[in-house]
Amino acid sequence: MSPQYEVFDFLKFKDIVVHRLKFTVPLDYESPQGTKISIAASVVQKFSATLHADKKLNHSTLCIPDDAKLICYIQGGPGFPCAVPTSNSGYTKVLLDKGYSVVYLDQRGTGFSTPLEVGTINKYVAPKENETENELAARQLEFVLHFRADSIVEDLEHIRKDLLGEAKWSLIGQSYGGFTSFTYLSKYAEFVKEVFITGGVPPIGYTSDQVYEVTYDRTRERNEHYYAKYPEDSKKVREILTYLDNHNTRLPNGGNLSVERFQQLGINFGHFGGTDSIHQIVLKFSYELKLLGGPSYHTLKSIQDMSSFDTNIIYAFFLEAIYCDGNDSKTLLTNWSADRLRYAPGNEKFVFKKDAEDDQVYFFGEMIYKSIYDDFTELRPFKALGQLLHSNQKWSKLYDPEVLSKITWEKVPIVAATYVYDQYVDFDVTRQVKKNIFKNNGNLRQFITSEFFHDGVRADPEKVIGKLHDLLDGEAD
Repeated sequence: MSPQYEVFDFLKFKDIVVHRLKFTVPLDYESPQGTKISIAASVVQKFSATLHADKKLNHSTLCIPDDAKLICYIQGGPGFPCAVPTSNSGYTKVLLDKGYSVVYLDQRGTGFSTPLEVGTINKYVAPKENETENELAARQLEFVLHFRADSIVEDLEHIRKDLLGEAKWSLIGQSYGGFTSFTYLSKYAEFVKEVFITGGVPPIGYTSDQVYEVTYDRTRERNEHYYAKYPEDSKKVREILTYLDNHNTRLPNGGNLSVERFQQLGINFGHFGGTDSIHQIVLKFSYELKLLGGPSYHTLKSIQDMSSFDTNIIYAFFLEAIYCDGNDSKTLLTNWSADRLRYAPGNEKFVFKKDAEDDQVYFFGEMIYKSIYDDFTELRPFKALGQLLHSNQKWSKLYDPEVLSKITWEKVPIVAATYVYDQYVDFDVTRQVKKNIFKNNGNLRQFITSEFFHDGVRADPEKVIGKLHDLLDGEAD
């Protein structure tokens, strides 16, 4: 059977080759003859004289040997594409050296796949004459709900079938990619050989409120670390927030630099070097207040670029919705969990108060607030949609605990890197999910470490993936 995809780019970098593929898939898999969208994926292989010597052939043809070990890397997010490798380095090199060919997916709505942004939403959900804002938002909601993990899994199955037929492949899921891997296992475990999870065991059975209660705890710890490391920043941050509270500060793209948007820089605490990068912004902003009376263009542009809600609007739409599972009635409503819980006892320092005696104001973490639909230019047209997303109670099914509990180590081995100080995916919740779902059946074996943050697989892919392979091969306890 001829391939059901188009090779739209072919790259060769020394000892690797990259085929970039476009697949045409249904927007809604329950209506396969309806609207179509494009999904992009890159297949990275080690150069082989046998497979890749004919340059003319391989510009248009992807050759996958019958004995190929294919592993699909599922990116974190939601709402982020995969970077296309331009060298044999990082986790690409580690995976290739272990004998895999790697599939990098641009999840629907991201990268070279049909993007989810203002223009495309208006194209697929064009406003109607005399339609109210809420009526339009309701149709937009119906459209964007097709960009959740269950649809991503159907895209993955479409790609696997096109590339491998009935053969199995492996999965490696980073962060939200790990969540998606568990959705895949809930539906198509028979086509999965093995699963690697890096900082991404989903909080199955937990409500969004329960997730954000512990997220505030972890973010509080990161703030305490930040101010212990940079004690002079307590005063500087308060001065900056006071300035922003008193001045309508515009970012270069027209966004608002509000008090809350500045606090959202704390999302970077969870990455290697995150506290240092925020300190540099605080130091420069504070310095410029004294020198210039306000922030420079360079500082404003740097702050603008440290947030992803303009360029990756799925991230804003679904950051709380990823915890809504149609299989679990108690998880169906978020009602702006992070926004509400900011005012819970113990979270007082997350709220800026002009006349507070305590100098410290905490940065936020990976959290969504109502104000983002005013502060971010690309989200302003979707303020009504944002309200519907956070009041919606009709969600697709993501996880099947009964199916997952029956996936033993012998059927599909699952190994996970679990980070003690993970700001985004809580360590204790992960351990409890393992107990609740796998019920001590020997699956979901963990490499537990305090050496890395959430991005451990990027910081040291050789060690993290190596440890996971040791677990897989029975060489570690």
